[in-house]
Amino acid sequence: MLDRDSLMQAARDATGLDDFGPDDFEEGFAVLLESYAKDANLTDLGRQLAHDEIVGDLVGRLQVVEQLKQRPEILETKLERPIFILGLPRTGTTTIHHLLQQDPDSQVLEYWLGVVPKPRPPRETWNDDPDFQRVAEVLRLTYEADPGLRALHDVSAEGAGECRFVFRHLFKDDSYDHTAYLPSYREWFDAQPMDDVYRWYHDVLKLIQYPDDVGKRWILKYPPHLRCLKELFREFPEACVIHTHRDPAKVIPSFASLLTHFTAVYEKEVDPHQVGALAARLWKERIAQGMIDRAELDRESQFVDLHFREVLADPVGSLQKAFSALDLPLSQTAIDQMNDWQTTHQPERHGSHDYTAEAYGLDPEELSDAFREYRDHFGIPSE
Repeated sequence: MLDRDSLMQAARDATGLDDFGPDDFEEGFAVLLESYAKDANLTDLGRQLAHDEIVGDLVGRLQVVEQLKQRPEILETKLERPIFILGLPRTGTTTIHHLLQQDPDSQVLEYWLGVVPKPRPPRETWNDDPDFQRVAEVLRLTYEADPGLRALHDVSAEGAGECRFVFRHLFKDDSYDHTAYLPSYREWFDAQPMDDVYRWYHDVLKLIQYPDDVGKRWILKYPPHLRCLKELFREFPEACVIHTHRDPAKVIPSFASLLTHFTAVYEKEVDPHQVGALAARLWKERIAQGMIDRAELDRESQFVDLHFREVLADPVGSLQKAFSALDLPLSQTAIDQMNDWQTTHQPERHGSHDYTAEAYGLDPEELSDAFREYRDHFGIPSE
């Protein structure tokens, strides 16, 4: 059983800390645990993984609260014009993120520091850091449980990671039901404002960059930022956005396949059609909201659009184009290092990702019609 008090005690025991800060996480925590209890059908491994992840969310929160209490001057630092990569999943966002991690003038939220936030230690010390070792081991076990996952979504402890781990400190994040059937949590989450999450997230980024990387350009990536553009710009008014695009009729089945693989590690039975319906609904809603919010924000000079085909054809060139459009510098050293990374990280190096829309109860023609306004607006060709 995923019990609130035992989970919180496990986090206290792991850290020796007991101050969870403000109670802004309590409602989401309670709704999530209730949803696991009444909705999910976890395997023994799934229950252990869910337990460990929730304890990890609480541990991250405890550590952030403690470190900001010890060094309140961190909150006085600034983030210089961060770049957010967002859009539909499976549209090249991960490739863009990893490429820009090679830029010595930029910084990313490394996967392990998203899980265990703290001031970024010198790179040469990471392999000996117990926090780094723990995160790397969890990833190893996940890929061991389903070796095919690496062909779908290849991440590493030292690599660029998504913002979701920081969002989970408030138990308000898209990713919980990407590994388990949690419809009551989803219903609650979709109705929540996210300003408190973005304030917390901003503070955590200040913590991680302190003191050596203050002033270094942040490159941040998370497709669900698309549902929160207004909250994002309220917290980061100088932000720039790289908005990626691809035919949703191709993307949604691919995303459904990814979620099905993840859920199969946790749940006793997985209904691929149910997963497909969730994937289609979520991204139809997020794209519609993103289009409305982007129009109302009237910040087009802070957005640049990249199509998946141009990213696939010339990843580094597409980023040079994007940085030029945003009037941002990109050094020759960065370009050379991105090209070097690209030559050793070709698509499908861990195998191919094979799937069909029909396996997830999806009809490509219906998907094409459902997203017609989006495709027409951004000039997205069908695949």
